[in-house]
Amino acid sequence: MCIRDSGIYDLYGEDGVRHGGTGNVGVPGGVDVDAIDPDVVFRRFFGVDNPFQVLDEISGVQNNQHHFFSVSAAKDMNPPKTAPVNVDLDVSIEDIFHGNSRRVHWSITDATARGEVTATTSASFEVTIPKGIENGAKITLLGKGNRQDGCSQGDVIVTATLAAHERFSRANNDLVVVVPITLVDALCGTDVVVKTIEGRDLPLRIDEVVHPQFKRVVPNEGLPVYGQPGKRGNLIVTCTTEYPRYLSAEQKSEVRRVLDSK
Repeated sequence: MCIRDSGIYDLYGEDGVRHGGTGNVGVPGGVDVDAIDPDVVFRRFFGVDNPFQVLDEISGVQNNQHHFFSVSAAKDMNPPKTAPVNVDLDVSIEDIFHGNSRRVHWSITDATARGEVTATTSASFEVTIPKGIENGAKITLLGKGNRQDGCSQGDVIVTATLAAHERFSRANNDLVVVVPITLVDALCGTDVVVKTIEGRDLPLRIDEVVHPQFKRVVPNEGLPVYGQPGKRGNLIVTCTTEYPRYLSAEQKSEVRRVLDSK
């Protein structure tokens, strides 16, 4: 018996020692430990009634903030992420010019910690295609991908891929259009009409010899510049020359005479 307990015994006897010098027997104003329900103490401290309760089922601790004994304590607060799902999305020139929304579809797999697939479900999401989006740009859908035990749900990465267009090709923010002309037009000049991405007819006068590197740049008739409202690229007009399939000897002689003259 320690000196303190010996003093309490001398003053209050055995009951005083048992009560710690408190309560009805001992120091006035103390706590009577006999009146304390140990189940109440356990519940108030740990937040659960059953001391043998499975850890995964403990939730009451949140009220008392004893997180060291809670479900959150048993879980990795920064678990690795499940590998992403990659989805390709074909976008048209019109999608890029006007902006659009498209629904993408993919499959979600559920797997064990060892990577064994336990279930596969279909998923879809409406993706916004902003004006001027770049070819190959990636749109990330956070937490909408595969699930695996011990990991947080993975993402879905949607890659925008420019689909082939019947009239235009893309060069950064510029649109390129190829106009067919005859050899006579290429040498002597001509008038052509180019239809813009908006559907307008744009007349152009070509009054120079059209060589293989020829191009005519029409400002502000291209694609919107991503993130810069009101700004557009250019329309680049190139030509492809259609050659005659046959020339008579007399025609060849005449062409040579004209082209060789100084």
